[in-house]
Amino acid sequence: MNDVPIIPDDWDVSKHHDYHAVVTVQLCELANDGFFDLSRDDWDFGPKYSPEQHALLCEKITNHYWFREIALVPPGIWKREFLRKMNEIMPKYMSLYALREEGYNIGAESEYYKSRNIYSDFPQTSLQGETQDYASTGNDVEYERIKQLSPIELYKKLDDYDYKDVDMMIIKEIEPLFSCLLTVNVNGY
Repeated sequence: MNDVPIIPDDWDVSKHHDYHAVVTVQLCELANDGFFDLSRDDWDFGPKYSPEQHALLCEKITNHYWFREIALVPPGIWKREFLRKMNEIMPKYMSLYALREEGYNIGAESEYYKSRNIYSDFPQTSLQGETQDYASTGNDVEYERIKQLSPIELYKKLDDYDYKDVDMMIIKEIEPLFSCLLTVNVNGY
């Protein structure tokens, strides 16, 4: 039996990248070659909720798709499509970032109710004009009911993917920009 290690002790990973793209190019290859770098101005997309949140989102995108192949070649076309998609979807996520910062409680479900009790001495009396009020007495009732979820209910809600982190919602939405299969090594050794 050969006692030579598969990977030598002096192996420098930064000099010997291990790519296994089958169809196009892996995101890690584009990043290691300096093409894909979300911190550069030419990769800027927006709007941004905050610089800190933007940096965190960029890191999550890079880590999530690191070994995935891009769906379009050449990389310049893919870059244009990536930036187009990010610019189109980011505005709808700004309010979710704001809710998260306000401390929205995912462990509570809120229901809002509004009703109107009307009493009229003359039942045939119709609503008046734009106010939609009756000629006689009436009162509006509004209330909110908040149900605190039990730990088991909260776990099920999180486990069933009813709740997703805002960044993960964005990551899921850009998934078509990447190959649907993880790269496999066809020529195994």
